[in-house]
Amino acid sequence: MVEEPISSERFAVLVEQAGLTLTPEQFDELREGYRFVARMQKSVRRPRDRAAEPAHIFVHPRVEG
Repeated sequence: MVEEPISSERFAVLVEQAGLTLTPEQFDELREGYRFVARMQKSVRRPRDRAAEPAHIFVHPRVEG
């Protein structure tokens, strides 16, 4: 699934809102990579229960005796 990068105009608005000063090279590089950030935002901004993060679940080991 190849996504198109965000438009230069829309990305310029985001850069301005963030208060960044970028060289043209930085702007182009970050604009190309922004699609991965956008995809990550979609995956993390949804309701989840505790089971979605098993690292936060502690199971006490059984002691054989």
